[in-house]
Amino acid sequence: MIYIALAALLWGLGGALAGRFMGEIPPSVLIPLRFLLSFFLLLPLVLRFPPAAKEWPRLLRVGLALSGAQAFYYLAIHATTVATGIFLQYLAPALLTLYALLRGERLPGKALLGVAVALLGAYVLVVGSKGFTASPLGVAYGLLSALSFALYAAFSHGLKTPPLVSLGVATGVGSLLSLPILMGNLPRVWTLDPGDWGAVAYLVILGTVVPFSLFLLGVRTVPARNATLTAMLEPVAGAIFAWPLAGESLSLEGLLGGTLILLGVALNRR
Repeated sequence: MIYIALAALLWGLGGALAGRFMGEIPPSVLIPLRFLLSFFLLLPLVLRFPPAAKEWPRLLRVGLALSGAQAFYYLAIHATTVATGIFLQYLAPALLTLYALLRGERLPGKALLGVAVALLGAYVLVVGSKGFTASPLGVAYGLLSALSFALYAAFSHGLKTPPLVSLGVATGVGSLLSLPILMGNLPRVWTLDPGDWGAVAYLVILGTVVPFSLFLLGVRTVPARNATLTAMLEPVAGAIFAWPLAGESLSLEGLLGGTLILLGVALNRR
């Protein structure tokens, strides 16, 4: 669980820095570069420690799910707002809980209460008094983002392939899928200045390779439902880091939402 919490902290830090360092790079450039550069960074490990043949089908599904989670998230925030997109993506633990119940799995009452409390906290923290602003298309993208994130966690649970190698394969899938988009935006890539490339390097190393590897390391033994719920610490960390880094004050609403998320995660601890 600690690895997933650390991943959430790094994602939250990246979110706090995004508006400050990455606002000038459009998603159509940033996301393909994120996948491609992460893949090139991890490719030597994939070649040195190739996955077992029986793991490849699951690893490809992990890659497809990761690509969907990223693509649908950015489509959601483009069609709605960043706050709405984040909240919708973190419906993933609710989807996994519903799936478990439909399968007849018996979950403790406090676990169900924890999911509900954490979702309420996410709404208060991320959406809050600003209100839920979303078009039907934006909601659809957000739900697909949540479903993709849930599948990413579910497919990753129990993988035997080392996390960095698994992520190398997954980012390779994302690179192939996003390559046409990157090729269509090559003129914009060549105009990136050193500051932009520094932001991209940060996103690749501390926003992708390190946190996603930590998440994969944690979800090997932590059930997907618990893993995605723990990942909801991301908006809590983002709000805390945004205080000193972006000058955003911590409101009572934010403190209440963060407390509810922490309570929900605690109720679902193993």
